[in-house]
Amino acid sequence: MIVTDGGRFGGYGLFLSKGVDGIRHGKPVFLYNLLDLKRTVWAGPELGTGKHTIVFDFKSDGPGLGKGGTGVLSVDGKEVDRKSMEHTLPVTFPEDETFDIGQDTRTGVAMLEYRYHVPFQFTGKINKVTFNLGTEQLTAEEREELHKGRARARDEL
Repeated sequence: MIVTDGGRFGGYGLFLSKGVDGIRHGKPVFLYNLLDLKRTVWAGPELGTGKHTIVFDFKSDGPGLGKGGTGVLSVDGKEVDRKSMEHTLPVTFPEDETFDIGQDTRTGVAMLEYRYHVPFQFTGKINKVTFNLGTEQLTAEEREELHKGRARARDEL
């Protein structure tokens, strides 16, 4: 697991599937779990050993929760998979799940072909994880709600 948020009932994960030889340097996969109803998977080619840059970029069809959009998975600067989703989660990710880097400490987002056993620890080196939340596309009211949610999360810590 490179990074994950959510789990069995909604969330996403960016991870490397096991390679054909059983070693975790297989295919880069981004999986989006829509409420355990539908999973959309973007996958790239089998990676060799060494340093790689994996990017998942999602452009929403509009501001607000539940909108669809298009995701692009790129590896080392080259697009390897592009898919559109009709919907995203109409609510936030489940509160009893976690945001993790380098492992998954709660339930897995994947089922069937890409199922893994937690904690599914990444055995390589993760140099950097970057999120661009694209808040410039939000309305003033949506930005205010986002700030309120962040403040509530800080207060709960």
